[in-house]
Amino acid sequence: MKKILLLAAALFIPLFAAFSYQFVLADNDTSFLISGPETAFPGDPVIVTLRPVAAETAVTNGSITIKRDGATKNTSRAAVYKINSALKEPQYAAVIPLDSFTKPGDYSLNISLTLDSSKVFEKQIPLTIQHKDFVSETIQLNPTNTAIKTDKSTKRANQIERLNEILFTTNFDSQYMGTENFQFPVKSTRRTSFYGDRRVYAYSNGKSETSVHYGIDFGVPKGTPVYACATGKVVMAEERITTGWTVVLEHMPGMYSLYYHLDSYSVKTGDMIKKGEQIGLSGSTGLATGPHLHWEIRLLGVAINPDYFIEQPLLSSR
Repeated sequence: MKKILLLAAALFIPLFAAFSYQFVLADNDTSFLISGPETAFPGDPVIVTLRPVAAETAVTNGSITIKRDGATKNTSRAAVYKINSALKEPQYAAVIPLDSFTKPGDYSLNISLTLDSSKVFEKQIPLTIQHKDFVSETIQLNPTNTAIKTDKSTKRANQIERLNEILFTTNFDSQYMGTENFQFPVKSTRRTSFYGDRRVYAYSNGKSETSVHYGIDFGVPKGTPVYACATGKVVMAEERITTGWTVVLEHMPGMYSLYYHLDSYSVKTGDMIKKGEQIGLSGSTGLATGPHLHWEIRLLGVAINPDYFIEQPLLSSR
């Protein structure tokens, strides 16, 4: 591994980031401005942006992993991709998901890039994962919902497989939302369940099952307008056994928003949808104990905290 020299550590870029550094390979002029967080919570996406100081520097391959100090396996990993923008200088990013079960402690961001000249750029940056409490709740299911939750049919298995195939797909050309913030999918702020809730499903037959809630439930009446949280492409619009009438939007490489239990939807697969555009009406279809909207965000297949992008953009506009 080539030796890396820290040139400067006070290059502040106003973003979500708490650090911003410039690193250079010791034996040539290749250097990057690297921005990212010093701390994160379970369920956060960890966003790292890299900008070559020399515009002609190109990254042909790269990844960033998160690894807990002393651990033998990586906690999470994401590929580095080029951001499609009108900026004169090329910019790259990696958005690495942390699930809600990530343990607090000392971690590191491990950056590894292959450049156009086959040079290797590597750097390790410390990251602290902070503690976060999650709500615990018991959900009482009637016989109808118990039957849905315990359904072992081939149809339901195929629906799960199809959705997972979408959510684990990363298309680096799918960069639709850019530097937008999210907006909430409904105008009501009433929440009946939260991201990361630790759940016990109490079945009508006396049995139970533990689970985790991957999104946010908004307690809204049937027929409440549901809006796209950000610009994106419809990659699923169909009825499913568990989630009822369902819409899934693709926003960025490997990033999707999901809208469950709809009473109806007004979009179809392949449609391009703008942030704030109505996509359907809330309902109580599928596994639901009452009318509500389940809103979920997946990154590389991992459910992350939907609130994260409400107050800050995914990527810097600089």
